[in-house]
Amino acid sequence: MNWLRMQGTGTHAPHKFIFICRERIWRPAWLLPSLKPTGRSQGLSFRRGSVMNAGTAINNIYVPFSRSDYQLNNELSTEEREALSTGHKRTSALSQQGPLSSLLRPLQDIADRSGTSDRLVRIILPAVLAEIHRTGQPCWLWGSEKWLTLCQQHRSGRPLIAAFAFHLGPFTSPLSLPHHGAPSLYACAIYGREFFTQELNRLTDTLVSLGYKHQNQKNHLSALLGILMMMNGNPQLESFTTDLLWRAQNYHDRRIARTVGRVSYALAAMGIIKSPVRMRNYQEWHEKPTDNIAQPWVACCRRWRETSVLRPRSRESQYSFILRCGLWLAREHPEIREPSDWTMATCASFIAAVGRMKVDELSLGTARGVRRSSRSGEPMLPNSRAGFVYAVRRFMIDYENWGWGRLKFSPSRHLSTPDTPLFRQGVNPRVIDDPVWLKLVWASLNLRQEDLLSEIYYPLSMLQALAVIWTHAGLRQNELMRLTAGCIIPQTEDINRDDGSTIPAGTLCYLSVPAGKTSKAFVKPVSAVVKKYVDIWLAERPEEQAALTDERTGEKVRFLFQYRGKSVGRDIINRTVIPVLCARAGMPQKDSRGAITSHRGRASAVTALASVPQGMSLYELMQWSGHSSPQSTMHYIRIRPTQLAASFVKADRVAHMISVLIDHDPAAASLMGPATYYDLGDSFCTNPFWSSCPHRMACIGCDFNLPKQSAKGLLLESKASINRYLEEVPLTPDEKAIAEQDAEKSRTGSYKIDT
Repeated sequence: MNWLRMQGTGTHAPHKFIFICRERIWRPAWLLPSLKPTGRSQGLSFRRGSVMNAGTAINNIYVPFSRSDYQLNNELSTEEREALSTGHKRTSALSQQGPLSSLLRPLQDIADRSGTSDRLVRIILPAVLAEIHRTGQPCWLWGSEKWLTLCQQHRSGRPLIAAFAFHLGPFTSPLSLPHHGAPSLYACAIYGREFFTQELNRLTDTLVSLGYKHQNQKNHLSALLGILMMMNGNPQLESFTTDLLWRAQNYHDRRIARTVGRVSYALAAMGIIKSPVRMRNYQEWHEKPTDNIAQPWVACCRRWRETSVLRPRSRESQYSFILRCGLWLAREHPEIREPSDWTMATCASFIAAVGRMKVDELSLGTARGVRRSSRSGEPMLPNSRAGFVYAVRRFMIDYENWGWGRLKFSPSRHLSTPDTPLFRQGVNPRVIDDPVWLKLVWASLNLRQEDLLSEIYYPLSMLQALAVIWTHAGLRQNELMRLTAGCIIPQTEDINRDDGSTIPAGTLCYLSVPAGKTSKAFVKPVSAVVKKYVDIWLAERPEEQAALTDERTGEKVRFLFQYRGKSVGRDIINRTVIPVLCARAGMPQKDSRGAITSHRGRASAVTALASVPQGMSLYELMQWSGHSSPQSTMHYIRIRPTQLAASFVKADRVAHMISVLIDHDPAAASLMGPATYYDLGDSFCTNPFWSSCPHRMACIGCDFNLPKQSAKGLLLESKASINRYLEEVPLTPDEKAIAEQDAEKSRTGSYKIDT
């Protein structure tokens, strides 16, 4: 007998039950059980009217096996003992009505829905009857040893025997059987092949809709689905829980963690569990050894880590710093065991120690050992020194503000970061070289399928959308990863400029940027090409994906770059997109200033908008970049070396000219021509050959020198016949060498530019 099929036009429509018999030629009609529609009290579970992802309605409903539907006697009757006495009688009882009907009916019903082949059923049922005859007890009275013995004797029939033991015997789960074999076969035998296949198809279709390949998907899922069904005791997917997934992952010693996680994505997409489960079972932060640190200090540090509301990475980084401070205390001030023991002298000693500290000098290590830096033994960088002092200062402020103790000093004053080069933090966005950046922009718009690396399974449309947003939107990596599916808004109306010109509709689009580390959520205009490639990705993006939690805001959102039920990795720009773009452009993954990274792309996009003629103003650029203050934006405003060189050449030419006054009065003319006076600042030189005079820098006391404050000098400036000109002055060899060095510095961009 096949499963019950439920038909109805609505939730309240009367249900019709249709019994569909299989073609079992050898099974007579009298063996069909007299099942009747049972209500909720008899365990009949009606499924919700959900629809499978492939568009097929759920036809099969799960009807649990109920022992109460059968007459299970505890003793064998005389007629039954006689019918079990010989093998011929036992075999004949399978094909005709007789005294063994009450013994065979539950066994046959279990075998019928298990999907076991007729040949194997003809072997197992006589074996069970023979064991009943030998023991003199019905099989539902057997102990576990008897079922185990029967399983060992009939290896090929173990799933069916396990189904008998599960429904009629003492076994709560066939997983307790030794060498139980393929879990999918046991689940099919226990809960029915058709229902198992239906649930497996639901999982497979959901995963395919999320972006997984259909090939071999059922083979990967069938064993795990069987384990989950048997561990749960209920084969319905709607009954699966997160705790069940964790138990399955911890129970099974095979490498199924990845498959369990995959199932969790399907269940989340179907709305059965709230969110996917991260099944890789590893810790992002390894606990740090504290053997050489005073335990009271360690207790305060751990208490701070458990109380702080900082982001996980920031919290763990600062926790590492304050533990390292405990190492310094144990070495230099072993009498100090808690923050309340610190004094102003301790603060001064600590800052002095950080100023002299080397890389890896106070290394904590992990359970895996100490990882040495490539700069081990070298002086710490200013940013690291400032971060060390900041972490301890914040720890001390929180210690006092949270009422854990009283301090003998002021953390804000006595642990302030010194304003010296050793501690001065510098912000230096490394803009990608212009030729390299232009090639990356071109590559993002011209990616091809053959450009993808062999190990990448993300679709081309998704990687191209990522690349175009990275090259055109100037976003931080975290902001780019957290974009939502509806983040792009088209420009539907013309924009009228102040000068009277118009920006036609469709020229640009609006990008909704999520809240970041320095700003709230905001909207910024970007090129319309961004919307073009985002729309291409959205057309291919699997829709049946559960909303995920944004860790920064705590909201449930559907991320734009969400694939196979999970958001892409946070390093996808640096490890996947940039290598693909560099390979497409035919260039290495570094330029003159080092490796090309995600944040360097943001710096290049922002700097490009600030460096063009009539570019964005400082305030506009601050709003577009998502900065909280103009000071942050100023770091991105750079004068290009070529622009600086052109300005230098122009200024250098003027710098080598001197103002000359020429008196056009014929009365002042001489044989050499009109009278000339070189303006030396406080005086005039009346020598017409001053530009070639070897003593032109020592003019005071010279006979040709005319002070401006003299009566003749004042009269000269008041004459109407005087005109002022500029004359280029040739340089001496020393002056020429200095000028050439300045020009070379401006050409190579080695000048330091103050912003």
